[in-house]
Amino acid sequence: MIFLDEWALLDHDYFSSLSGATEALKASTFRLPVVSGARADVQKLKDAICSAVDVMQAMASSICSLLSRVAKLNSLLAELGNLSANEFALLNQCKDLLLAIAAMQ
Repeated sequence: MIFLDEWALLDHDYFSSLSGATEALKASTFRLPVVSGARADVQKLKDAICSAVDVMQAMASSICSLLSRVAKLNSLLAELGNLSANEFALLNQCKDLLLAIAAMQ
């Protein structure tokens, strides 16, 4: 259950990170300094784009960090699935043996 709890935390972290990044990018886009005649102040436009790039770089770092954790959890979940299948097969064998013993008595 520890891994499922960790998965829930990971999902929450990812969602929070993605939501924050989306809001930051929207805020940068809405602040684009356009004046009448659809002209823009080049320096302010550059600053807004640089701000958006900074947010995307932070997102990339966060996503890379989450990706390694997801890969680890994916591996553990695959192993858990294999163990569960083996346990199920062993329980079926046990049931068959108990039925055979009961039939002998």
